[in-house]
Amino acid sequence: MDCCRGSANDEFFDDRFARRELKRYRRRGPSPWTRELLNAIEGASVPPDSTLLDVGGGVGAIHHHLLERGFARATQVDASSAYLAAAAEEVERLGHDGRVDLRRGDFHTLALELPPVDVVTLDRVVCCDPDFEAMLGQAAAHALRLVAFTYPRPRWIVRVFVNVGNHLRGFFGQTFKAYVHPPAAMAAVLERNGLRRRWAGGTFIWAAEVFER
Repeated sequence: MDCCRGSANDEFFDDRFARRELKRYRRRGPSPWTRELLNAIEGASVPPDSTLLDVGGGVGAIHHHLLERGFARATQVDASSAYLAAAAEEVERLGHDGRVDLRRGDFHTLALELPPVDVVTLDRVVCCDPDFEAMLGQAAAHALRLVAFTYPRPRWIVRVFVNVGNHLRGFFGQTFKAYVHPPAAMAAVLERNGLRRRWAGGTFIWAAEVFER
């Protein structure tokens, strides 16, 4: 359960971690839950020249895919310099130079600098942040059409896995933590910001949802 790219730091999501994920992406493409999310976004019939904000985009799987399918521009915000380096390498390889803006930093801080876009995505990101209300509120404020995100399902086995991982990281002196937030509370944040659930899917571990304005 690789989680929490959005609040990633260089200590945890280092170059080795990013290179391993880039290699896996090039070999297999987007993860199953990401692929479902992408299919749902394309099924929403957004304009072919849409703009994207990919929060915690990692190696850039989402914007690589959507730019290939007609999106005009994408901005990726990530706190990991290693992930951004991997995403930049793939941007160049795919010929997306000039269409992707890569920004390093915390989304809570950078949000004030970012313009509205058609689609905001957060794949395995809300599980990184204790303040999911602020994160999803900012995502909704920037989304003209859709907010699409994935999160760990609140199953007991997922909670055990997350708790054990947090304790092990703490034992080894790492401050990074993962969270399992209540789905109803996350949906309520988006609904208060004028969005309604359009689609829900995912895998046994990862839920995937798209909310539409």
